[in-house]
Amino acid sequence: MFDLQEILKPGESYEVNKVIEMDDTVGNQSVYLNQLLSTSACVETFVKASTKVTDKYLPEGFITIGRSLTITHDEPSLLGTSITFRVVLRSIEGNKVIFDISARDSLGEILSGTFERAVVNRIALMDKATERAEKLRDMK
Repeated sequence: MFDLQEILKPGESYEVNKVIEMDDTVGNQSVYLNQLLSTSACVETFVKASTKVTDKYLPEGFITIGRSLTITHDEPSLLGTSITFRVVLRSIEGNKVIFDISARDSLGEILSGTFERAVVNRIALMDKATERAEKLRDMK
């Protein structure tokens, strides 16, 4: 394996500016919330943003995958609101990259948390998933 410390640098960041649209409310499970930014839409944005920080620097055949996520979504945001999503690479621990994540509107922070991704070999990941699927199929 290679040394991630030589490839990635803590402090690297990426921002996404977007206006909340109907697609960003899809994860809400209540008709009373269908005008509000969903936490699941935030997660999708953070996944895309974090891969922008890491994946382009990885050797051929390696990718990052989500490992753990902690989010505190403190403030509601209506359709049409402009939001800035930010990921900052906090640290590298072995094959894990840990991000601080946040989202804010013009009034301040609406969401914060941490996001951990693991650097893995894409082919080995698929082999492991296939092996697991075969075991599950054999259990039937």
